[in-house]
Amino acid sequence: MPKAKLKVALLGITHPHTSGRVKALQRRDDIEIYGAADHSELLQPFCEALSLTASTKDEILNNPDIDIILVHSKSYEMADLTIAALEKGKAVLVEKPAGRGVQDTQRIVDAVEKYNGFVQVGYCWRFAPSINAMQDCLTHGKIGKVLQVRAHAGCSHNEAETAHMRQPGDLGGAFFVIGCHLFDRVLYHFGMPKSVNARITKFENFKGDESREDAAGAILTYDDKIVVVDFMSWDVLPWTESWDMTAYGTEGIMSSRSLPASYKLYQTGKVDGTTQGWTEWHETSFPEIWATKKTEYSPEIAEIGNPIYFDRELNAFLDSYLNQKPSQVPATQAHNISILLAKLFESAAQNGTEIAL
Repeated sequence: MPKAKLKVALLGITHPHTSGRVKALQRRDDIEIYGAADHSELLQPFCEALSLTASTKDEILNNPDIDIILVHSKSYEMADLTIAALEKGKAVLVEKPAGRGVQDTQRIVDAVEKYNGFVQVGYCWRFAPSINAMQDCLTHGKIGKVLQVRAHAGCSHNEAETAHMRQPGDLGGAFFVIGCHLFDRVLYHFGMPKSVNARITKFENFKGDESREDAAGAILTYDDKIVVVDFMSWDVLPWTESWDMTAYGTEGIMSSRSLPASYKLYQTGKVDGTTQGWTEWHETSFPEIWATKKTEYSPEIAEIGNPIYFDRELNAFLDSYLNQKPSQVPATQAHNISILLAKLFESAAQNGTEIAL
């Protein structure tokens, strides 16, 4: 007999990544999308555009045939919807940052433990081959002992001034909602620091109340290295071309970017299995654009056009879920990111004072 299809449903559709993830689901022949629910007036045009059935939260949660729920609501509902799905025995893919801050992510962590549930958080840029290559390089000491790391990220398309980046109760604006991607990478590669110093700025006479932060810089101190990060809310580039992370080791240097995915590696050749010189890798020079255009169902922020990260993310989710492997981006990762960001805001509020974690 043919294998039964997995049934997936959506709780919340207002996040600009929602359509990209739905299209990733629709590209597979082993998945059936049951429907979508949201109290937003955008639900009907969203369902019509993507050929989905409009449903209700209770209908989705109480349907025993639904295996997986995607949570793509506003931040203030992410934790509640995730926990409700876990309580009903559903696996969950929840969009990052998985809530408004530390309290919400802690609640999700507690629910995963209570219900022995499965959650993957939507840090999709994690799955670029360039990031995997950097993790392999760091894990196996291919550039020797890393003593310093520099990392930059930004928010483009003027999204920093949209309501999406100014949700009531959120820990921060663009630095929180978009910058969390950067800190997912930092924790993925290096773990939690022991202390932080930060400056998170809002410049006078530049923007009004429509944005929360303009630029930020921080030092993350570890026992054996420092990681220096910076963020700009008004990135002029359309994808994540400026998002660079560079690790400086005693036997080499490696920098990597997520979209277009690329890395540049220098090695002295003194580490076993390596040769002296430069290696450069580019996945493509002309990727399909990340954010394409605003739509009837995504009127404030352009929907996502580049499919590759959502396909990779979904593959990782299904590999873990179907084969009973640990989540590749568990709720604990989202919680640690929230903790780290909260400490950065705490330091900035005290003029850059060192804050221990």
